[in-house]
Amino acid sequence: MIRLIISDCDGVLTDGKLYYGAEGEVLKVFNVKDGTAMKALMAKGIKLGIVSGRSSQALARRAEELGLDFCQMGIENKAEVVRELVSTYRLTKEEVLYVGDDVNDSSARDEVGLFCAVADADQIVKDISDVVLQSNGGSGIFKEILNVLI
Repeated sequence: MIRLIISDCDGVLTDGKLYYGAEGEVLKVFNVKDGTAMKALMAKGIKLGIVSGRSSQALARRAEELGLDFCQMGIENKAEVVRELVSTYRLTKEEVLYVGDDVNDSSARDEVGLFCAVADADQIVKDISDVVLQSNGGSGIFKEILNVLI
């Protein structure tokens, strides 16, 4: 039974594109379907959060808005953070699902029981995944995860 879901941001919750505003700020576009599904998963008692290689005010705001359990940004070694989260929540790795899209996510593979890739993930990530989702990043992938888990 999955009790913790860890997700990358760019390329999973977004389409992977970075938009820069006139003042140089990074703008991200999030899919409302992800938010609805994430809230439904958390309502079922599943811990849920983000581990992202990039730091962004937009992501911090979205995580706060959704009430995520954690949002760790600027992370180079995702495996180390995943291990810490598994320990913090006193779980086994079999109770953890990770969803990613790019090679920097692959380090988390051996730290979780279920490793998922979005449909448009890098081929290296797809090759090591237990499940390749049908949805592309930024297209409401958490709706698909919710439907698989319930």
